[in-house]
Amino acid sequence: MSKIQSINPFNQELNGEYELLTREELNQKIVQSDMTFQSWKNTSFAEKKALFLKLADVFEKNQEEMAKIQTIEMGMLYSESFAGLKNTSSLTRWFANNFEEILADKEFDDEWVQWYTTYDPIGVLYGVAPWNFPFNQVLRAAIPNILAGNTVIYKHASNVPMAGEMIEKLFLEAGFPVGVYQNIIISSRESEHILSREEVKWVNLTWWEFAWQALGSLAWKNLKPAVLELGWNDAFIVCDSDDLDAIALAAVKARNANWGQKCNSSKRIIVTQNNYEEFKSYFVKHMWDQKIGDPMLSETNMPPLSSKKLVDEIDNQVKRTIIEGGKVLVWGKKIEWKWNFYAPTILEVNENMTSFKEEVFGPVASLIKAKDLDDAVRIANNSDFGLCACVFWDNQEQTRAVARQIHTGMVFINKPAWSKASLPFGWVKKSGFWKENWPEGLKAFTNKKVIVY
Repeated sequence: MSKIQSINPFNQELNGEYELLTREELNQKIVQSDMTFQSWKNTSFAEKKALFLKLADVFEKNQEEMAKIQTIEMGMLYSESFAGLKNTSSLTRWFANNFEEILADKEFDDEWVQWYTTYDPIGVLYGVAPWNFPFNQVLRAAIPNILAGNTVIYKHASNVPMAGEMIEKLFLEAGFPVGVYQNIIISSRESEHILSREEVKWVNLTWWEFAWQALGSLAWKNLKPAVLELGWNDAFIVCDSDDLDAIALAAVKARNANWGQKCNSSKRIIVTQNNYEEFKSYFVKHMWDQKIGDPMLSETNMPPLSSKKLVDEIDNQVKRTIIEGGKVLVWGKKIEWKWNFYAPTILEVNENMTSFKEEVFGPVASLIKAKDLDDAVRIANNSDFGLCACVFWDNQEQTRAVARQIHTGMVFINKPAWSKASLPFGWVKKSGFWKENWPEGLKAFTNKKVIVY
């Protein structure tokens, strides 16, 4: 039987080994999930709410252990991991306290006909999760879909099996029926079999574009719809300001959150010409101010990346950008004497270079000069992706007008991008389909049924 390993990216210590499910064991889990769905879909709103409020309490009780798992499995700063898990508890409570109103039946009366809408659950959801936020990314999708009456099976990323196992354990600890949430440790090759099963009705994928190219053909082949979050290359526009130093510091934090391994981190820093040189000097200064070290220690702000493979991919993108004419302003290389470390990097680039066109999933910022505000908006929109953008400008009223011109799912004014349950989280272009959080996150995997009487 094949195994996967959980390895600490900071020191390469083995956290544990996990055996892959056999095909028979996988089928048993799918059957269990479908059997549980038959009763779970009829569970009252009151009972679901009580269970999810208990789950939020369980998350808080286990917050330290969950934070440590994130740190030793994918390298996230412990301080950042612990703080982020507070959002997971808040997300759980928000959905628990609001789902009944969102999914309530709604009556209509149109002259000669009366009708109402109701939201029916669909069945078993197959989720494929990423490693960069191994708890919150999964739960942001799983919680609303389970509240809607579905059951879920989740294939977590192969480098974070401890997190995947922990999520299922916490659902059971909170008192959920067996089969509501199941973690499945499998090879990605099993996706074809899973999607061929009649019990499995939908797919939720948070990954990169290439992953959907593989999984998407299987989903469409089996007529299974999907919610997808696929790729990101977010813009950070800097306009006129009396405090470019503060904006430069915000840009460093926006780029380096989770050491750049964050879907809505700002990757393309676009600065209008009249502010460019001053902003660049501050930006370089703040990017240099990073301390390498153990992610468990509070003084560290430069942790390892999740894997050597990712370090090599980033290094390749940076080298190609340099060959194309990109100018290195800060570092721009691996830290060879440490495992899985890539140095904080600023590249001065144009729109034809690799780091501008491709998503770089690490602490590499692409700095671009724009002639004026209209040019900055054009540059921001010159991307295949469209998740988030940030606009920093002292003129709040005109900033709103700029935000309307940017072709993304979300725009943040004078603040780095973030997410919470009550805020619609979504995208356009090759960044994916549909939205998460807010009412859409609850309604995504339901059948909005019309009943006429």
